Amino acid sequence: MWSFVLVYGLSALVLLFVYYRWTRRKAIAALAKMNGPPKLPLLGHLYLVKYTSQEKLFHFLIKIGNTYPSPLGIQLGPIDLVIIYRPDHLQAVLASPHCISRPFWYDFFRVSRGIFSSPAHIWKGQRKVLNHSFGPGILNSFVSIFNEKSAILTKMMGAHVGRGERDFGREMGKAALDTIYSTAFGLNFGLQEAPEGDKYLEVQEEFIDLVLKRIFCAINYSERIYRLTKEYKREQELLSYVRLLTNRIMRAKNADEILSGAIGLPSVKAEETDGKKPQIFLDKLLELAVENKQQLSKDDIPEHLDTIIFAGNDTTATTMSNLLLMLAMHPDVQERVYQEVMEACPDIDQSVSMEDTAKLTYTELVCKETMRLFPVGPLIGRIAEADIKLDDEHMIPAGTQVGCAIYMVHKDRSIWGQNADEFDPDRFLPENIEKIHPYAYLPFSGGIRNCIGIRYAWVSMKIMIVHILRKYRLKTSLTMDQITLHYCILLKIANGCWISVEERNK
Repeated sequence: MWSFVLVYGLSALVLLFVYYRWTRRKAIAALAKMNGPPKLPLLGHLYLVKYTSQEKLFHFLIKIGNTYPSPLGIQLGPIDLVIIYRPDHLQAVLASPHCISRPFWYDFFRVSRGIFSSPAHIWKGQRKVLNHSFGPGILNSFVSIFNEKSAILTKMMGAHVGRGERDFGREMGKAALDTIYSTAFGLNFGLQEAPEGDKYLEVQEEFIDLVLKRIFCAINYSERIYRLTKEYKREQELLSYVRLLTNRIMRAKNADEILSGAIGLPSVKAEETDGKKPQIFLDKLLELAVENKQQLSKDDIPEHLDTIIFAGNDTTATTMSNLLLMLAMHPDVQERVYQEVMEACPDIDQSVSMEDTAKLTYTELVCKETMRLFPVGPLIGRIAEADIKLDDEHMIPAGTQVGCAIYMVHKDRSIWGQNADEFDPDRFLPENIEKIHPYAYLPFSGGIRNCIGIRYAWVSMKIMIVHILRKYRLKTSLTMDQITLHYCILLKIANGCWISVEERNK
């Protein structure tokens, strides 16, 4: 009896293995031509996937990337993953109309219909409509808000003048969050000075950590299994808090009444851009939901709000923290930026105009170099929905998950020189950057599904820099060789933004 069960069981496993190999023969053959560490039968590279600490995880990923050239073929059980970090490979994927959808792990963020992680057929319509919410006309109307929120930030920083070094990361986070609420949603909740700002950032940080743990725990890829864990229970508690804030936004904008037809859509401002009347992000969402319920339902709107808060808040805050640290660490660079700021808008209480930001050319070089060294999105994902040819030797088969390792290409010495680890804004001078492959620098992703808020980020960061440097001189005892990095979906400096601030007029 038992011998029969054993033989039957082994036979079933053999048949399953044969079926598995046969149905995936094309992918197996393609991945076999790629570089990568040794793998086990069936399990592949699952033995490498283990979450210990964010710092160790980041260094492990860098070690793998430095050991094996692009493309890197990874097998996670039944999941095929190709990681690329060569400019021509990145261009082949990011510019392809067959590589727009996101991989499975983006679903872990619980915003599967938001513009951040929605599938290609949904994303295309959303992006086309929402592009107008970040166009030049509406962006120009945000300038006064950028100035207002930057002025609050400098006031908050002023409380720490002369008190030594501290981590200003939380101040950057609340300033970015406060700005997003006022610009994208048209609501002024005063989150820089309200306790909700701190609470939201704490919730966001814990939620992102849970997502990261799930990504590096293969057994939790199964939603049924994950729902049995304590991490899932905690995740739902955090999401409940986020939804409270989202519902507050919806109530403040009378969203339920608009969607039910009880009241009309909000009136549009008179500014025109290319013949179209721009609207803020939330207004455009409501319009889309009213006019095309199949493309965007009422239940989808909270996911879009959560997406824009995370994408606009944590990315901007992290970049600003990194930027202030680089300015503090390189006083000669800080002085050049300060002189440029004072030439463009010298009055310490003067608002910064869109025209003023265009004059900050060296400041832009500093921003670019900071984002080269510390890209907030070090690894972004796509799904190959058709075969993608990388080069004459390698092809990514349809159905394969693709990881685009932006950090690796940003630090590639064959591209950026032997001093690629050093901070040098001049490498972005026109005569230098024209020699660099366009897909060797991707701080806002690239290709078809690039970041929708590129112009928003540039203008808001420049205005914030002007307000800070007109008032304060930044210093730090940290040096470049002391910086440690960790991966928590976004790339962050583990040391934090430890700087001191001094009044410039004293």
